[in-house]
Amino acid sequence: MNTRFFAVFICLFTCLRSAAQIIPAPGDKLNYTQVMFEYEKVKGADMYVVQIAENSAGPSFNPCLIEQKDSATATRIDNLVFGKKYQWRYAGIHQGKRGDWNGPFQFETMDDPLRVKGLVDVVITQNDSSASAGGLIIDDCSHSIMDRHGKVIWWLPKVKWRPVREKGKLDIKPRVLDLKLTPAGTITYLADTTALECDLRGTELWRAPDDGKVSGFKSEFYNHYFERLPNGHYMVLSREWWRKIPAYHDTAVIWKKYPWRAILDSAEYGRVNFPTVIEYDKRGQVVWSWKSEDYLDSDALSPIAGDTKAEWESYPHGNALSVDKNNEYVYMGLRNMNRIIKIEKKTGKVVDSWGAKWPGTGALHELNLKQQHDTHLLDDGSIAVYNSNNYPGSDSSSRALIFSQKPGDDGRILWSFDCDFDSLDRHALRKGGNVDRLKNGNYLICTGMTGRILEVTKDKKIVWECRITVNNKSGPTFFQWLYRAHSISSLYPCYFTLQPLLDTINAGSRTFNIRIFNRGSESDTYNVQVNSPSGWALPQFSTDVICSNGSVTMTVNRGKSGLAGDKILVIVTSKTNPDFERKSWVVVGK
Repeated sequence: MNTRFFAVFICLFTCLRSAAQIIPAPGDKLNYTQVMFEYEKVKGADMYVVQIAENSAGPSFNPCLIEQKDSATATRIDNLVFGKKYQWRYAGIHQGKRGDWNGPFQFETMDDPLRVKGLVDVVITQNDSSASAGGLIIDDCSHSIMDRHGKVIWWLPKVKWRPVREKGKLDIKPRVLDLKLTPAGTITYLADTTALECDLRGTELWRAPDDGKVSGFKSEFYNHYFERLPNGHYMVLSREWWRKIPAYHDTAVIWKKYPWRAILDSAEYGRVNFPTVIEYDKRGQVVWSWKSEDYLDSDALSPIAGDTKAEWESYPHGNALSVDKNNEYVYMGLRNMNRIIKIEKKTGKVVDSWGAKWPGTGALHELNLKQQHDTHLLDDGSIAVYNSNNYPGSDSSSRALIFSQKPGDDGRILWSFDCDFDSLDRHALRKGGNVDRLKNGNYLICTGMTGRILEVTKDKKIVWECRITVNNKSGPTFFQWLYRAHSISSLYPCYFTLQPLLDTINAGSRTFNIRIFNRGSESDTYNVQVNSPSGWALPQFSTDVICSNGSVTMTVNRGKSGLAGDKILVIVTSKTNPDFERKSWVVVGK
């Protein structure tokens, strides 16, 4: 199964993007309104113009809704509307003169079913555009990406929602958690206990195997956290839920350690609950894993006595992970232990910890945590935490905080913000939440199931805030609460095009020029490889960093003149997403 998903992934990111194409293609149905339009190169063109109209405008494109010019063969157009049928066309421009139109091509945008059914309400309560970081917000409650005015521009498609009655209430599943847009421009999320990666249209690119190779059971029980790493691997939080009891054992010890047991497939299993971490490669092979049993006091923490409140408080409950940029350390949040730990991947040992401090097994560094969510390593090495401070029914409030892990300063709080908004929040049951540091130095804080997302400056001024609520009056009791939210620059953080300046060069020419356009919303670096079917090849080289909407023209020295009719292949890949590859050919003439 995973081999098939890997093949699909490579096909989507190489084959489809290796040559000129028409995007959106005729007949496309899109679940987003921020669209990257891509079109074929027009010979001799130094500029392109794209026009968009509704289908009702006819072949005259009158009225034309949007006209946009770009020097690349791709341009991003914002502010389309859901539930509309559009047509678009493009033309090349040479020395200020427009050529013939290509098209029209029809496509449509599909409405978000969650919003149409009124299951989720989003209200922007504050929006200081001069002080906020701008960009977009992705959250897992509404399963969507919105702009800073609360307007949805993308929603999660191809999820088979189903009604499920539990404890007398009708819920909708699967539960979607930890929804993210990756730097590569893909989407990762958890759907119940399934970890998935898809493209913007919801086409599945990768699925975690869930084969029990780490847990020792039928499932890995993925939960709370799933992320694509910069090296293309995947890290997922899981758990050991059932453990096979040895055939020969001391009955008294087993009863103490495993008071809840079951016969499964003719073997005796004991109930445990230990967090585990798994790193997979693209083919779904385990490249690293970690089990928490060796670190935790198993006699004190593993027994499960039944489906009671005491049961849920008796295990550590791992609910957050973060990986350093060199993929050497993993940080895990243990909610019910009020502790954060730092795991050295090379040795598997816990080398640091923060939280409640008590003799023997307490954290190494004291930090006032209570049922925290999110453990996020920041670029400067400090750690962001959403301290839920959850005392159900009591008068308390949650707190976003940043603390140091520097020697001599370990555990010191560097910044904090009290999420003390009103009496309802102070007495609410608090689950979920996270803290991100934005590029402008502000912090994006998600308060979890209390339903707030806000941007706060360093001096603790709220410059943007929204409230997300679930509308139970519109039908079934909607299960989903807000768990995490993140800020992103656009739907296309990583996107580029490649264009040789000449399609044909003289046989005696030793050099030719190519131009790379960064049309993603984030800076990127590109690797360039040049080779020829006649047998010679040049070493791969890299560009400098190219900013968003920037471009670079590079002179390629092809080493030898080659033969007439030779086709020189230029391959460019993104450093951010090495699976994103463009190819172009330059023909050697006479």
